[in-house]
Amino acid sequence: MEVTRLSLRDFRNYQHLDLPLSPEITLLYGPNAAGKTSVLEALFYLATTRSPRVGADRELVRWEAEAEAGVPPFARVFAEIQRLTGHMRLEVIVQRRTDEDGQLTNTASKLVRIDRRPARALDLVGQLRVVLFTPADLVLVDGPPAERRRYLDITLSQLDPHYVRTLAHYQKIVQQRNSLLRAWRERRRSPRAVDDELGYWDQEMTAAAGYLLAERLRAVGELNALVGPLFQAISGGTTPLSIDYLPSLALHEARDAGSLAHRLMQELRNHRRDELARGQTLLGPHRDDLSFTVGAVNLGRYGSRGQQRSVALTLKLGEAALMRQRAGDAPVLLLDDMLSELDAQRRAHLLEAVSLPGQQTLLTATDLADFRPEFLTKITRLRVEEGRIY
Repeated sequence: MEVTRLSLRDFRNYQHLDLPLSPEITLLYGPNAAGKTSVLEALFYLATTRSPRVGADRELVRWEAEAEAGVPPFARVFAEIQRLTGHMRLEVIVQRRTDEDGQLTNTASKLVRIDRRPARALDLVGQLRVVLFTPADLVLVDGPPAERRRYLDITLSQLDPHYVRTLAHYQKIVQQRNSLLRAWRERRRSPRAVDDELGYWDQEMTAAAGYLLAERLRAVGELNALVGPLFQAISGGTTPLSIDYLPSLALHEARDAGSLAHRLMQELRNHRRDELARGQTLLGPHRDDLSFTVGAVNLGRYGSRGQQRSVALTLKLGEAALMRQRAGDAPVLLLDDMLSELDAQRRAHLLEAVSLPGQQTLLTATDLADFRPEFLTKITRLRVEEGRIY
């Protein structure tokens, strides 16, 4: 899989950009805040419909963008993709919203097109598969559980359209269920028919949760086979990394979607009183976690900074390997200022990974000092300055 062309309009600090891309390695270099990371952000946004840097889409629209012919300011991200199945065009337009008086608000709308045809945002996910590395990825190891769930969900959503739709459905159900539980806790609803009222939502929730759990468990099993030797090579140790899935309920022997859904239904009934008292859904994939151990040591809690950095790098390389293994096609690697954060050994393994046949990679750096001359002669180098690429 490769991006052959990227076009931006009023996206971040780019007024206009039309950039043909090499099918191999491209290095974007230049000073901080020049716009290097924004190119990677645009590709990640096309792949996942989310920015890795901001939570509000309106922040993607260039600050100086102006309205035209009564149309509020907007940002456009467009890419031409070459996949094993053929050529594809992906486009997202993020438009600032206005109020009744025509004043810009803090919200934005999103228009998606696939091969020039309107589509839902969920339909865009997985059309382009990417793996993003950033110095902040250490949060995967020592950060909150939500970061580790997000890691799994982004990976699986790009590989399986049914997963991303089921995840969105599940999240809506949990929100609805939580609002009911809060209403009972705050005595805004009569508690007499709790089981009857929750029955429908429990059924919908457990059906979706069973599928999500089954796919996550499968992915963790596949990742373990991939990351074990990767971690040994990156860290220089002899003990492999092990990933453990930590569910919010005892799964016993359940592994398929149906038995996992049945198991969750049983536990929801057992925890009914606790959920009513706390006003929230206490069990399910939204409460699960991952742990990373080497030997008997939990590296998230007790690992050194170097060990945790090795785990984070291993997880990202494992994610790329899993995508390649399942799809038969390598994802696009996006490396944001990674080499400056790595020692020589980890740097060598990362550069080896990006040099695999059929691997398109975009990486950023502030200068060229972190790269060997022989590496620089084999790649495409682009200088980035103030939202322009040379």
